[in-house]
Amino acid sequence: MITAQDVWSALDSLARERGLTPSGLARAAGLDATTFNPSRRGGDEGRARWLSLGSLLRALAVLDTPLSTFAAGLEKRPFAPQGVERALEPVVGGGMWGLPLSHLGQEGLFDRYGVPTGSAWEQMDCPFNLPAPAYVVRIDTDLCEPVLREGASVVLLPGLAVRAQDRVLLVVPGEVPCVGIMSEHAPSVILPFDVSSGEGRPVPEGEGHHLHRIVMTTA
Repeated sequence: MITAQDVWSALDSLARERGLTPSGLARAAGLDATTFNPSRRGGDEGRARWLSLGSLLRALAVLDTPLSTFAAGLEKRPFAPQGVERALEPVVGGGMWGLPLSHLGQEGLFDRYGVPTGSAWEQMDCPFNLPAPAYVVRIDTDLCEPVLREGASVVLLPGLAVRAQDRVLLVVPGEVPCVGIMSEHAPSVILPFDVSSGEGRPVPEGEGHHLHRIVMTTA
């Protein structure tokens, strides 16, 4: 079953690929600038509100994406089966779900598709306020020096394709997370921001790890 949050997330992904924010997309579509803002996506009791068909069609026209293509993409999205905990609901009233970097080694933070889930996530202030499955990580160690200092934040988006030279986060439960840049050479290796760590860190094969692309940073 497709949910309202699935529609919002798919629209956000298309907009980001074209360098548009929610408000920028709304303005380009001739709509009120707040139409697609996260603050307007929540309904009664904190449930996600469905996007109107008229607004969706105008947005897809700007994004040069046919409705049939958009719908087909939704049908192919991996959904958690019944009995498996769903992704986090959107944060109502501003902020994003997030955790300090040092907390990312614990079990149960992501579902099998790399989407944040569970009760360990905290509501954090962030100027971007992107909806789940995007999440924010607060840098609370010196593992990212000298590129990112303690107190900075990074926003990540599960499901976004990772390419060479992308800034990424690798999370392996039970291990220290790695933040760095994807190497241009195979096999996949991350060059950590922490230059004192020495050689790059290989990306594990198979399941049990999560590799997410950093889409925004804050000082």
